[in-house]
Formats: sequence, C-alpha cells, structure tokens
Amino acid sequence: MKNIIITILILFISTNVCPQSKIQLPKNYKQTNIPKANSKEHQNLNYSKDTSIRLQNNKIEVFPTPKGTNSELKFNNGVLIGSNNGEWGGKLIYKEGKEEIKIKEGNIISIFTLNGKIYFLEGLAHLSINYGEIYEINYFEEKFTYRKIMDLPDEPQVFQIFNNRLYMATFSNFIIINNWKIENKINGFWESLYPNSLIIENKNHIFMGIRGGIVEIIPDNKILKLYIKK
Repeated sequence: MKNIIITILILFISTNVCPQSKIQLPKNYKQTNIPKANSKEHQNLNYSKDTSIRLQNNKIEVFPTPKGTNSELKFNNGVLIGSNNGEWGGKLIYKEGKEEIKIKEGNIISIFTLNGKIYFLEGLAHLSINYGEIYEINYFEEKFTYRKIMDLPDEPQVFQIFNNRLYMATFSNFIIINNWKIENKINGFWESLYPNSLIIENKNHIFMGIRGGIVEIIPDNKILKLYIKK
C-alpha cells in the first residue's frame, strides 16, 4: 500500500511540475511580479518603448519593434493586401497590376494560410470597441467572397501557427485555437502593452514580446512570468 501511494505521488508531481525552458533570456533581464491593472508598475511598462523578440542560437534577442505595415499574401498573379489604420479603419483588397478589387472594409490585422485555405484576422481595440474575428476567403469564378469562421475574445495582436493550431495573443488574453475552437484561454495582464512577437519553443513553452518586457507562457499550467530590464 505504501509503495502504491509513493508511486501515485511521483506521478502527480511529474505531471504537474512546470517544464524548464532551454531558451536563454537576455542577461540584462530579470523576473518581476505581474503588475496589477492600473498600477504604477503597469503604467511604467506602458510608458516603455515597444520592443520585439527573436531567437538567435537558442538565445532571445530584443530589438526595436518595426513600424506597422500592411499584411500581404501572394495569390494567383497578384497579392492580397490588408490595411489597419486603427480608428480610421482599413480594408482588404486584391491587387493585380493596376487593377484593384476591394473585398472587405475593416481593420485587417493579418492574412495567412492554413491547410491550403486562406484566412484573415480582423479586429480593433479603441475606446469602448474591442473585438476580433477570423474570416475565410474563397475565390470562385474570378470573384472573392468571405465568411466568418469564429469570434475572438478581443482584438488579435500577434499569432503563430504551430502543430496546426493558432497560438494567439489578443488585447488582453492568450488563446490556443484548434479546429476553430478555443481549446485553452489564459487571462493576461498586457492590456495596452501590445504583444508583438512570439517564440514557440514547444506546445507548452512560449515567449512573447510586449511593451516593456518579455512574457513567459506555460499554457497547460496557465502560468505567466514577466521579465523586464534590470
């Protein structure tokens, strides 16, 4: 009986211990407490510069966030272009040579492919507005149509596709989408801190660049860690 109890405890501990990342954080960054909403610590992050992260030789590098550009995806002999001008709107168009076809009005955040199909993200967080949507684009008999696939909790800001899933940071959440359903959702603290880049080490270890810091995300345990400059 005693051996059975010990075995159960070992299994419980091994399945609940957080995995250790093999990725190295910048040496000039340290872990700090997650700031509370509207706190001085949160405000300090909001006043910081926008910085993004990338992986070089298994080490995280921090660099200035590039200025916003249109999202583009080559299609047939032309290109799909999505623009996002915040409260001033945006649109999705198809451009081939001098010909331009408007497909949809809206704040287009990204255009991407998954399993041979084309999708785009739309959303906006401004004043009392905060929404996000995913659409599928169809092209038949030289005409574009679109249909909404799903609603998001709030404005999508950055995402990556990993194992046919969408790992996405929204305005204030982190979600994992599988077959157009949210299979995991973590309430974040980065409202108005603008997630801008992701490094996915594996399905349960992710790093994210935000304004003023780096966030470590462990989805299965719903754990968030924040690192800022020393």
